[in-house]
Amino acid sequence: MNKDVIYIDVEDDITTIISKIKASKERIIALVPPRRIGVLQSAVNIRLLARAAISADKRIVLITNDSVLAGLAATAKIPIAKTLQSKPEIAEIPVLKVDDDNDVIDGGKLAVGDMADSAKRSKKSDEDSVVDNAIAEANKKESKGLDSLKKMVKKPKVPDFNTFRKKFLLIGGGALLLIVFLVWAIWFAPHATVVISAKTTSMTVSDTVSLNETAATSAKSNVIKSVKKELAKEVSVEFSATGKKNVGEKATGIVVFSNSSSSSVTISAGTILKNSGLSYTLNSSVTVPGATLGWSCPGYKCPGSTSGSITASEGGAQYNAATGSMSISVDDISASLRSATSGGTDKTATVVTASDIESAKSKLSEKKIDGLKEQLLSSFGDSATVITESYVENRSDPNPSVAVDGEATGAVTLKSTITASALAIDKNELKNFVEAKLKEEISGKKSQRIYDNGVSKIAFSQFSKAHNVQTVRLTTNGKVGPDIKEANVKDQAKGKSYGEVQSAIESIEGVEDVDVKFSPFWVKSVPKDINKINVEFKIKDVK
Repeated sequence: MNKDVIYIDVEDDITTIISKIKASKERIIALVPPRRIGVLQSAVNIRLLARAAISADKRIVLITNDSVLAGLAATAKIPIAKTLQSKPEIAEIPVLKVDDDNDVIDGGKLAVGDMADSAKRSKKSDEDSVVDNAIAEANKKESKGLDSLKKMVKKPKVPDFNTFRKKFLLIGGGALLLIVFLVWAIWFAPHATVVISAKTTSMTVSDTVSLNETAATSAKSNVIKSVKKELAKEVSVEFSATGKKNVGEKATGIVVFSNSSSSSVTISAGTILKNSGLSYTLNSSVTVPGATLGWSCPGYKCPGSTSGSITASEGGAQYNAATGSMSISVDDISASLRSATSGGTDKTATVVTASDIESAKSKLSEKKIDGLKEQLLSSFGDSATVITESYVENRSDPNPSVAVDGEATGAVTLKSTITASALAIDKNELKNFVEAKLKEEISGKKSQRIYDNGVSKIAFSQFSKAHNVQTVRLTTNGKVGPDIKEANVKDQAKGKSYGEVQSAIESIEGVEDVDVKFSPFWVKSVPKDINKINVEFKIKDVK
């Protein structure tokens, strides 16, 4: 409870003080007199103050240390306090003589400081009599009069500032707590949680796509960029040569060529010439000049001539001693040995035959490389999906260590290279292709998104390669469902009731159930502050 403090000036008269008391808005009033008590040195004025306070329904307290003023206040039942903070109480009254006829305290016998001497009078003035009459008139309104000064000394119920202060703190604290609670309950406490349950829908992607190692992936054109890898391994077999051949020195000789035509003729190296069924080879090309006119030649035509060296096609002494003419398949050219061939010797050696090679090839074709396919496919790593049907092996032409008719001094080796190749697609390329296809399917639907693109479950079939164009059929199943964005849900739900939130969100395809949980229990609508809204989204069949 509040109190008012009125400071009394030395110049204030009793009427002014009473006016201030009545004008105060507080029920408890503390009067602080000046050091020189002035107008309050009169017991009559003190009682007038008490009467005025009672009539105005006020309680007054004098703030003073003056014992005289304290005694005067006690006669009027006015409590005093030494300070504004100390507890008010009725002061003890000094032993006084009482005028039983007028029921008025003789102030002349009280020690009132500097005014004590002037207060000693044998009888009261006319002014004091008037005041006493006024007080007596006022006292008639009380249910009981003052019987004696001793009864007046009894302490009435005194206002306790500490009690008022405690009550004020309790009431004020309670009001503050109520305000804080209301603010918390209205602005801070309300929260809401929107719980959304949904399911996905399976969607199949199945297309025949072209595989290209250089083109960009395009879902619109059904083209996917592929990756090709190769792995080469060598296989070989050994065999023994079965052929026999004379590998002795080859016979040699000189051949004279004659040209009967008028134009020169060039005979290329390697031209075959024969004598008695044996073949000889021209070592280097020669040019035979054309025929010329001459009186000494038959028919006045002298043939052009030149010579060249020959070597037997095989070694052996049988090619020695060849003489005479030699057959040659060049028009207008005739050939004859200048002298007998010589230098051929006999030596028999084991050589590789064509049948030896063919037999080794048959064995080589059966040779396999264990784990070649697995080794190649694993080389793509986890970042790509391999098209297993694209795996193929190609073999190079076999190559013998000794050619046909070549002398074999030991085992002959026939070698071939197996080159394995396969195609794969990078998973990012597959992801882009499949997701583009799924987005085409859901493009006309409201608030849908991809939950599983199905890349991990892709299957390839019907691989083919024709005219350098490679195709394969791609098949997988993806999962699509409602696209629930927390910010959108909060924006849709704020300020709405349970039913309004349910109706707004359940309209999205795939949403099975919507629940709104309010907190505390008195909250009936979603707060408008999105920071006080939580969203829980649960979807089936998605990890």
